[in-house]
Amino acid sequence: MQVYRSDGKLATENEIKEAKTELSDDLNQLKDNLKLKDSEIERLKQEIANLQTLVQIESLKAELANLKMLASKEKSTRK
Repeated sequence: MQVYRSDGKLATENEIKEAKTELSDDLNQLKDNLKLKDSEIERLKQEIANLQTLVQIESLKAELANLKMLASKEKSTRK
C-alpha cells in the first residue's frame, strides 16, 4: 500500500511509522482523558445523589417539625 503525504509525495517508511506512533500516542491520551472524565462524571453523580438525600432529610425534618407543632397546638386547644 502506498501512502502519500499532504504535499502529494510518497511517504517514507519512517514517516509512516512516525505518524502511526503519533496517532497511537494521541489515541492513548484521548482514552486516558475519557477515563478521567468518566470517573469525574461518576463522582458528580454520587455527589448529586448525596445532595438529593440531604434535601430529602431536610424536607423530612421540616415536615416532622410541622407535625410536632400541629400536635402541640392541638394539645393546647384541647385543654
